[in-house]
Amino acid sequence: DNLSKLYSINLSNGDVNWSKYSQSSFNSNIKIINDRFITIDFENVIRCFSIKDGKELWNFKSENSFIKSQKKLSLILKNNIVYFINNLGDVTALDSNNGSLFWQTPTQSNVIYQDAFSLENSDLVFANDTIYFSNNKNEFFSIDSKSGIIKWKQNINSNLRPTIIENFILTISQEGLLFVIEQSTGNVLRISNLLINIKNKNNEVKPVGFIVARNKIYLSLSNGKLIKFDLKKGIQENIIKLGGSKISRPYVFNESMYLVKDNAIIKTN
Repeated sequence: DNLSKLYSINLSNGDVNWSKYSQSSFNSNIKIINDRFITIDFENVIRCFSIKDGKELWNFKSENSFIKSQKKLSLILKNNIVYFINNLGDVTALDSNNGSLFWQTPTQSNVIYQDAFSLENSDLVFANDTIYFSNNKNEFFSIDSKSGIIKWKQNINSNLRPTIIENFILTISQEGLLFVIEQSTGNVLRISNLLINIKNKNNEVKPVGFIVARNKIYLSLSNGKLIKFDLKKGIQENIIKLGGSKISRPYVFNESMYLVKDNAIIKTN
């Protein structure tokens, strides 16, 4: 909770299994491995806890900007290695068993450190021993997961989670441009304007998140609209108005799509 207290709750009856105080609240997604769970807090510290009793097993302190992140941080687990990014843009690989460091790769200069509150990174995505992510500073990175070496960097302005399909990367910029990128080289193969039919005075409408399903892209916008785009034909099929305010990234479950808005959940077919 916002007082840095952790809870384990029984899904069957709602009873609290245990509760413990932590030094700082969570500021990332949570990953579970065996009998442990791992998360990042608001101080840029990655922490590993026991699922059984909430005891902290290890922690790793990355550099702290003393400024709270404007976006939830991202971490991924692969082959007993945890990869995470802090709000300064440092990507780190740790042994998930004991928190020992494998490598750390800074992606921003010292100038950005002074302006860290404005940096927004996308979620990390793992494919073919490579980590992909982008930010709102016009940078898209491909990083080798074994060494931390930057394979390539492309000029794309996006804080949205990219999608990997076979040998291609799909991402959408803050300006609403869909980029299709070659995974191995970083070459941009195609660019499409998904906001071409959206009235966007002073660039007030921003992409919130997207998913790819059955050769279609579903993009949610900050004005409560959902765009359906045909990837094969390269055309916009539909614009659906779901509300007058910001809606979440779309989620798909059992062939239905779900979005969250203003304390409500929207289900579409």
